[in-house]
Amino acid sequence: MIARSRTDLLQVLARGVDVLVIGGGITGAGVALDAASRGYRVGLVERADYASGTSSRSTKLIHGGIRYLPQGHVALVREALRERGLLLRLAPHLVRPLAFAVPLYAGARRPLGVRIPAVLRPFTPLGIRAGLFVYDLFAHDPALRHRALSRDDLAREVPDLRTDRLRAALVYHDAQTDDVRLTHAVLATARSHGAVVINYATVRALRRADGRVRGAVLEDALTGGTLDVAARFVVNATGIWGEAVAGMDGTPPFRIRHSKGSHVVLRSGAVSTRMAIVIPETDDGRLAFIVPWAGRLVLGTTDDAYDGDIRTPTATSQDVAYLLDHANRYLRQPLSPADIVGTFAGVRPLVAATGGATSALSRDHLVVTSPGGLISIVGGKLTTYRRMAADVVDAIVAGDGGGRPCRTTAIALDGATGLEEARRDLEATSLASDQRAHLVVTYGGRAAALAALVRNNGTLAARLVDGLPVTAAEVVYACRAEQAATLSDCLFLRTRLAIIGPEAADRAIEATGTLMARVLGWDAAEIRRQREAYERARAGEQRWRVD
Repeated sequence: MIARSRTDLLQVLARGVDVLVIGGGITGAGVALDAASRGYRVGLVERADYASGTSSRSTKLIHGGIRYLPQGHVALVREALRERGLLLRLAPHLVRPLAFAVPLYAGARRPLGVRIPAVLRPFTPLGIRAGLFVYDLFAHDPALRHRALSRDDLAREVPDLRTDRLRAALVYHDAQTDDVRLTHAVLATARSHGAVVINYATVRALRRADGRVRGAVLEDALTGGTLDVAARFVVNATGIWGEAVAGMDGTPPFRIRHSKGSHVVLRSGAVSTRMAIVIPETDDGRLAFIVPWAGRLVLGTTDDAYDGDIRTPTATSQDVAYLLDHANRYLRQPLSPADIVGTFAGVRPLVAATGGATSALSRDHLVVTSPGGLISIVGGKLTTYRRMAADVVDAIVAGDGGGRPCRTTAIALDGATGLEEARRDLEATSLASDQRAHLVVTYGGRAAALAALVRNNGTLAARLVDGLPVTAAEVVYACRAEQAATLSDCLFLRTRLAIIGPEAADRAIEATGTLMARVLGWDAAEIRRQREAYERARAGEQRWRVD
């Protein structure tokens, strides 16, 4: 369970690798796993913490993208649904089916973002059902087919939805995940195939030999030291930073437009529902959802062109007002800022197009090789990360003589097995039932490692915050097994406390800092510095209240 030391990992990288992946989000993790499973020596470096960018700020969905069908992106929807099916099989502990209620009201002009001519509006429910039929056809999963909901069914399943002027109601299925845990599962699986992954390592320059990109010069952000890493292939999987990294090898052969997606996290019970809810119409043709997640509800997302600081995107008061306004049009009891427990915003890297709204840009991906040989993967979406990674490594294999087929369609992700054993191990601890259930849902079979920590040290069964199932053992595990290095790593990314309940996270600061100090050897000055850095990040996420 204890990861190799940072010094050891850096020494391995210093000896050189076949494939060096820059970027520790879901796409980079996928590339590392795919390449390592094909027999390449792989190193992955991330400038901050894993999944700290866009990969932690999604709507938590693994989905085909129902709105892309009317936009004509049929191939993207088919591919995404195929990947959804694979993830339901390869990571059942992290990717689970989720039902979505779709209410259709009289007078709607752009239901699900589709502009309907007046003459065709009487047939809107039939048209939406036809689209869902195609969606089901692509999914090839009889258990997840759409169906109609009667008015009584809707009132029972989603009692807080308005039913006046309701013309029809449908339910279809996609899947839900924890984006951060999914990234860590892919990284852990990559490590099991021999990949060396390390965070807080920044690429300062690309290394060249004979006019080709042959590695990178790294700076260790934790010590300030530098390291020269040789590699036969270098992959730029940095998402929103992709254009800047490609610029290290000359003029980038692609352009990225940034789009910000903001979400609000609502208190439990703010909306009474047994399903996710599709906000059926917005003024500007977007698609928004209310999604149950982590004991809360996530309302999102916006989709706006963004030219701000991509390191610190935050929801604004305008974003929050937009989301609440559109949700309240369809709810019996209106939401208010008092129902909001947190917010988060992410920046999407979209392959550039000329003019137009970012919501109309395709989420397709591109694999682009620069004249110097740097391989960049740009665009794409969380759901299709595995396919994106396969395309990247296919490009590497093609340049390396072939003969190494993709294997990731058959590789179960870390934690997918050993669930019953983990449950039995947890039963033998002093953990409460809600804590045990939380660990299995969060870590799958890997929860056995958390159980071992608690058996060895009973104090690690303590809750970080009263009333929530997050345990002290998770902090220790994050530091020992997943390279958590800062207080923000644990509170924002590992436990998600700063997202699902910032006030609760504030109460967990002292306990979390003490645990991390014991594992990582922090002194009082470092604990104080970590707390100050966390509080700055915390204040940024609450900026919508004062801007």
